[in-house]
Amino acid sequence: MIQMGELPEKRLRIADVATAWDCSHQHVRNLIKRGELPAIRIGSLFRIRPDDVVAYENREKCQTDQPRLTASQSETVISTPSGGILSEARDVFRLGQKIGQQQHAR
Repeated sequence: MIQMGELPEKRLRIADVATAWDCSHQHVRNLIKRGELPAIRIGSLFRIRPDDVVAYENREKCQTDQPRLTASQSETVISTPSGGILSEARDVFRLGQKIGQQQHAR
């Protein structure tokens, strides 16, 4: 609750974040919808704290610093976000189907 004499820090619009990240407005909305980027909803408007944008960027940077795809001469090995390894093309296909089903169930 805002008290007299207090002003909240400047909040960012979805358009501000999308411009800063050079991505679509829908991508930022999807991050908010999935709960990956905290936002305040005011009617139909969303406002995002600058600290939350920085925190998201730092979290993503840490995750992308680790290599996720490796290859050998005989086969392709893909590491999954949960740490598992898929070495067969059909396993990768099945993982894609499973992820697709989970997203449609939301």
